[in-house]
Amino acid sequence: MVGDVVSLSKPPTENMTMRRTISLAAILISACAIAGQAVRLEPHSGATDVWGKSFDAQHKITFTGKVTGIEKVRQPSGSDKEVTLLVRNHDGGGTAVVDIGPSWYVEHQVTTIHLGDRVQVTGSKAIVDGHGVILASMIVRGGRGGPVLALRRHSGKPYWIGTEVAQNPTPPTGPNVVSGTVTGLNSYVLNNVPYADAVLQTNNGLLNIDLGPQWYYGQQNITYQVGDNLSVVIGPNPITIGPGVVINNSNVIYRGSDIYNLRNGNGQPVYYWGQ
Repeated sequence: MVGDVVSLSKPPTENMTMRRTISLAAILISACAIAGQAVRLEPHSGATDVWGKSFDAQHKITFTGKVTGIEKVRQPSGSDKEVTLLVRNHDGGGTAVVDIGPSWYVEHQVTTIHLGDRVQVTGSKAIVDGHGVILASMIVRGGRGGPVLALRRHSGKPYWIGTEVAQNPTPPTGPNVVSGTVTGLNSYVLNNVPYADAVLQTNNGLLNIDLGPQWYYGQQNITYQVGDNLSVVIGPNPITIGPGVVINNSNVIYRGSDIYNLRNGNGQPVYYWGQ
């Protein structure tokens, strides 16, 4: 968790004048902490890209500066607060307002940003509510070579959104693809973090597949149910969580036209992207 990310209504060195309509939809997620215990996560609308249409992947900029303010701002169409930074440019170009993403995603990342940090920001310029904003795709703490907070793919799609709807999708094939019907939904704990998993009835028996940490899966615009038919691209290094209980790492899960991306080709989870 990002303990130093705090709400500063009046940052000590800058005046942030971003006016936004406040709209909050309450989110309640019940996290079951016992492996094998059935868990039902209701669909949420937290995984949204509030300003995504303003992101220009073809014209990104990179600059360095010092973080002089951190604020959480409620968004008009989002169900959670957006984390925004004030970054004073090192070249004397003034202070930039940098939007980095929803707090529920940012606060679970390994790399944290603090007041006073020197950062290198890469992102796209945008106009939000009449104000100039940088929509960050990546932040490097301490400058080049430092810890990375990755926020968006090269296309501009954020890592906090793992789902997409495909037109006429082609079902995956290959030795690392399994297909089956969901017979159960469970939870397990790994490194003190509750995860969700699904049990698939396949032609070769029952198989447990990972659905990601509950804080991430519970925010996606998808919910799996008993009876769903899934095709799953399985990654390497399955996890043994108990006697005879093995969880297979899911790279991508297909259900009809719905696609849920959890890991990239080399197994890096999108929910902990960066270093």
